[in-house]
Amino acid sequence: MDCGTHTTKQWFDCKDESGNKMCQHCFSKNRLVVAAAAGTTCVKCGTDTTIMWYRCKDKPGTKVCKPCYQKNKLDVAAAAGTTCVKCGTDTTSQWLNCEDKPGTKMCKPCYQKNKLDVAAAAGTTCVKCGTDTTSQWLNCEDKPGTKICLSCYDKKKTASANEK
Repeated sequence: MDCGTHTTKQWFDCKDESGNKMCQHCFSKNRLVVAAAAGTTCVKCGTDTTIMWYRCKDKPGTKVCKPCYQKNKLDVAAAAGTTCVKCGTDTTSQWLNCEDKPGTKMCKPCYQKNKLDVAAAAGTTCVKCGTDTTSQWLNCEDKPGTKICLSCYDKKKTASANEK
């Protein structure tokens, strides 16, 4: 599939044409087409139009769509009585371990805020743009021992992909 874009952040190997790459948008569309062609349907809601399929734990050999999978995760967490140790919410589909208090869980927004607080306390700043207000850091390959924010990393990755 070729939509003509050259500015995507993420490229995927094209399974139909060895050696070629697909942008993130075309890759997602291709996954949808492949799933529909295979006759995949969600055992919970019956849809056949989702780009992400998960194995159904209740019925082995069947699949559930991403929305049903996330709803199930929410239902399981609620049934287990899971609440965020930071804000007290019990309505999120993504739980992460709290490093400050082992054995407890945090919702994703609190987890990201906690990462931001930890980075700020450590005085972390991006060596490219100087920001200190992100929760996603990567090691800078150009300057070992320093950090680069995800935004600058993505810009660098896109620029290097466009050079190829």
